[in-house]
Formats: sequence, structure tokens, C-alpha cells
Amino acid sequence: MHVVPEHFSAPLLQAVERGEFGDNQVEVVICKRKMVSGDWRSICVTEGLVSGIRNNKDVDIKLFATYVDSPLPWAISVATDAKYSSVDDLAFGATFGISRNGSGSEVMARYAASHYEWTKQPKFKVLGDINNLVQGVQHNLVDAFLWERTTMQRHYSANQVRYLGTVRPPWPAFSFGATEQFIRSNGQQLVQLVDQITQIAKAFVESNSKGLEFVCSRLGYTMDDARMWKDYVQFSNDGGVDEGRVKKVVGALARAGAIESCDVNDVVLRPSP
Repeated sequence: MHVVPEHFSAPLLQAVERGEFGDNQVEVVICKRKMVSGDWRSICVTEGLVSGIRNNKDVDIKLFATYVDSPLPWAISVATDAKYSSVDDLAFGATFGISRNGSGSEVMARYAASHYEWTKQPKFKVLGDINNLVQGVQHNLVDAFLWERTTMQRHYSANQVRYLGTVRPPWPAFSFGATEQFIRSNGQQLVQLVDQITQIAKAFVESNSKGLEFVCSRLGYTMDDARMWKDYVQFSNDGGVDEGRVKKVVGALARAGAIESCDVNDVVLRPSP
């Protein structure tokens, strides 16, 4: 199971440091690279995972469980001296910086255009990581970009970019994904892993200040930023997949032109114990 080192994965980072996954046969690996082939399994932004499932024809990936049940708040950022004063000021067909084609930063810009009924579709420019995106609006290479709200706070505090608004979709922030072959071949292990991760996340939240101190010391957040994140994050209680909310993802992304419409069964595959 591959996870990116960030605040949402803090419970897993702490558990890896403590050796808590030693008894589970599915190895948990902290990584910063995109997994695209082989026995792929990962925790992903839900809209990015669904988009990847429908648009990546080379790997048969499925969503099999939920990690973070609360929605992910995507902050829209612009240059500090930009003329825009509201989200709808970007309805003219603004150019959005994105980390890569098909990323959450692109998918959510398309969702925003559809949700707010903008008159023109946004354009996109691939810039790479968050630092390049910040520089992109500073140097007028793009008009705006979307990124997770808490991650952006340090850039707002440093007056590097300006907060314009938040796009908050009605579905879980993070979900588990894996190849269909891996899910079918390792059902019992995955059920056990999801249950273990659910308990680890619960213990992390219940640890209160200790959990927040870990986020600050390991990931470089201020205590105020960590508290802001804790106020809106809710980890899944059981890892279960709500098909109704998955339908909302599929419907919203199809209307936004990010994917072709499909059935929930084309996206979800629950592991069998």
C-alpha cells in the first residue's frame, strides 16, 4: 500500500515509524512517486482515483474502500495583486495551473466550472508541484490553481498568493485503490489492512495534541494549521464504500467532461474476506 507523506497520511506515517504494520502481509510504503503499473495499490484523492479508473486503460484499477470520509476542501489561489475578488470572476475561461494531466488539480477545476455554471470552460497549463504552481500565478503564467486548503495556509501566511475561495465536493476525500487482480487475489489481507488502518486513524484522532504534534514535527505545519485541518477531517469509521456518494463523483466528473459516464460497478470492487 503506497501513501504520500502528508498530513492526511500522518496516522499511517506514525504507525510505520512504530512498526505497527509488521503483522500484516500487505506492506505499507511511504512514497512520493506516482504508481502506474504492476500490483498497484494506494490511497488516493477520490476524484483523482475515479478519473484514473475511467481514463487509464492500461491498468484495471478499482476503488475498494474509504480512508477519509469528510470532503476535501480545495482552495482556489490567485496572485496577491490579481483583479479577481470571487470564484465566479474566473468564469471567463481562466487558465488554471495543474500538477499533471488528469490530476486532482485539473479534475476539480473542471468540477468547479460545471458546479458554478461558468460560461466558458477553463484552460490548463501543467506546472508541476505546489512551488511551481505558486510561482505560476506570481509570474502570470496562469490565472489560478487549486490545492488542498491546509497545505496552502503557509503560502497565504507568507503572502505568496491570495486565497479566493474553496471548492468542497460532496464525496469522501480519500479512497483506497488497487488493481482488480490484486483485490481479487488478496481480499482477506485487504479487509484486514483497511480495518487496521481504520483503528490506527481512530487512535490518532483520539490522541488529540500528540497527533497534532506529530503533524507539526514530521510534516512542518504550525499548530494553528494542524488544528484547522483536524477541525474538518473525519476518517472513515469502517472503510466502507457508500455507492451513493460514488455516484455523485461519477456524475459530477461526467458532467464536467473529466470522464465518460459509467456505472458504479465499473469503479468499485469490494474485497472478499
